[in-house]
Amino acid sequence: MVRTKSPVFRVTGLPASQPDDELAASLKAAIDNLAEEEQSKLTLSIAIAPSCNSHDEKVALVEFHGGAPAFFSELTDNPLGDWQVKMSDTDISFDQHFFGFTQLYTPKADSPVTAE
Repeated sequence: MVRTKSPVFRVTGLPASQPDDELAASLKAAIDNLAEEEQSKLTLSIAIAPSCNSHDEKVALVEFHGGAPAFFSELTDNPLGDWQVKMSDTDISFDQHFFGFTQLYTPKADSPVTAE
């Protein structure tokens, strides 16, 4: 069996004032426009992390297991592009180029953050 890498998209512009579980639910609702045939084939994982650029924002990594949804075809065809959508009152942006720094997880509150 050949395993293919699941596509991962970065989401920027998420408000840091919302708890991670609420952000994940809002994000899932904002992108939950999968075609009927995709709904049974694709599942997604969402990881929320602090933004490296702003204390007022968070980022998310969205991984689609089973392939990229059709509505992201512009991003898969143009990996340097981005796709913007409104989530509640916030404009968020999806990309696959990951230009700049992207934190991949939230560090434990009692652990020092170091770069080694």
